Amino acid sequence: MSVEATLHPRQATKKELTSFLKSLGYLPTKHLWDWPKGTVHFHWFNSTDYLSYDGVEATVYPCSEDPLDLGPCDWALHTRTRASGSRADKVFQNETIRRARALFGGNFYNDWGGRNRYSHERSEPRDAASRGLFQAYEVVTQHLKATMFALPEENQTMAKLSEDASLATLARADPARVLYNALVPFAIASLEGFLSRVFFILIRYSDRAQALLRTQEKKIDFQDGLAIAEGRKTLEDVVTGWYSFQNVSSIQKAFSEWLGIDFRKILREVKNRKGKAKNLDETFAAMIAFRHRVIHNLELDLDLRRSDLQNTMADASRIIDALVTYLEIHHGKVIRDETANALET
Repeated sequence: MSVEATLHPRQATKKELTSFLKSLGYLPTKHLWDWPKGTVHFHWFNSTDYLSYDGVEATVYPCSEDPLDLGPCDWALHTRTRASGSRADKVFQNETIRRARALFGGNFYNDWGGRNRYSHERSEPRDAASRGLFQAYEVVTQHLKATMFALPEENQTMAKLSEDASLATLARADPARVLYNALVPFAIASLEGFLSRVFFILIRYSDRAQALLRTQEKKIDFQDGLAIAEGRKTLEDVVTGWYSFQNVSSIQKAFSEWLGIDFRKILREVKNRKGKAKNLDETFAAMIAFRHRVIHNLELDLDLRRSDLQNTMADASRIIDALVTYLEIHHGKVIRDETANALET
């Protein structure tokens, strides 16, 4: 789904429309469909404080048909934001059409609002940190879900052999089990990427962390200093780099020292579907140890089955959700969509 708005300017050239878009910060881009001949495409994205999720697409194209009865024009302006776009994306889409109409006149049609009507945007429930956390959460959960969707089934013949204890050893020859081993490090990498991103975002917007940052006397590497001077890194990037997010103790130290968050306690308090405690602290440590054996010792557990990997991916998701739930409840962060929607009802 998307929000689309098309403007037929009363009078505007292709150059005037493209110059107008560039003045608003749109950048030229390519599109899957270059229709019709002469069409040019643009994209706007605001990464400041994680305002944009998808950005706004804009297309200037020769006007040949008028099915919406917007009036004749030489060049039309079409804009689009995806349903997954942020409030800032959709607001800027409205603003683009509003400014274009004020400058060039004409009529427009918004497929959510109607003729010459702008789409109504709900209030923004997320602050800058919450928007960044939401984006990090969406990326990691989508990747984990996509991996599980694409995960191949076990060889059925081999799977049947596993049911017979005397033949179970033969089932270890199933090549799918090699792939299952390789995906455990992927689960750890997903957690590492998510946790390091969450830590970076939280210290960037935390008053406590920023105050602690100003008291630091630790020397930084020359290359880091150069990267900061050139704008390729921030101080928060450097601090994040001080910790390993593939080590539970290091993760605990980072979150505790800078944010006052007891990461291991969060993991120990998670309950399974039956309401019983599931020690994700130990589970996470075991996952990391498994990754170490695969990556550094070239060991493969050929008894690892598809269901075992599914449990590993599920545990990775539980660790992610445990931290997100904690931040929503104890730090007032609006992260998941269901949390944002609940605030509006």
